[in-house]
Amino acid sequence: MPSPEQAAIDAIMRSREAGFCFTHLRDGGELTAIHAQRWRCGALDTYVVRSPTDAYAARFRAEDRHPLWQLGGPATEVIEALLDLPAHGTDGAPTRTRSGLWLPPLRSD
Repeated sequence: MPSPEQAAIDAIMRSREAGFCFTHLRDGGELTAIHAQRWRCGALDTYVVRSPTDAYAARFRAEDRHPLWQLGGPATEVIEALLDLPAHGTDGAPTRTRSGLWLPPLRSD
C-alpha cells in the first residue's frame, strides 16, 4: 500500500493524464499548494492540494461560474471524486447550482 504522499502524487498524475493543467502556488518562494484546473464540456473542474491530507475540489458551470459540486478532504479522495464525476451535461453529472459563498470547513489542527 502506498504512503499518503505517494497516493496523492499518483492521483495528481492521473489528473494530469485526464487533461488538468497546473500552477504552483508560492508564498515567499516556498511552495504552499498545487492548483489544477480543466475546462471541459462547459464546466471548470478545479482543485487545490496543500498537503496529502488537505485538498479542495469543485466544479463550476462555465457560462456563469456557479458552483455545481465541491468536496474537501484528503488529496487522494478529493481528486479521485472529481475525476469520477460524469462529464458536465451527461446523466449523473451534478446540475444543481449552489447559492451563496462556499467556505471550506475549519481545520481542526
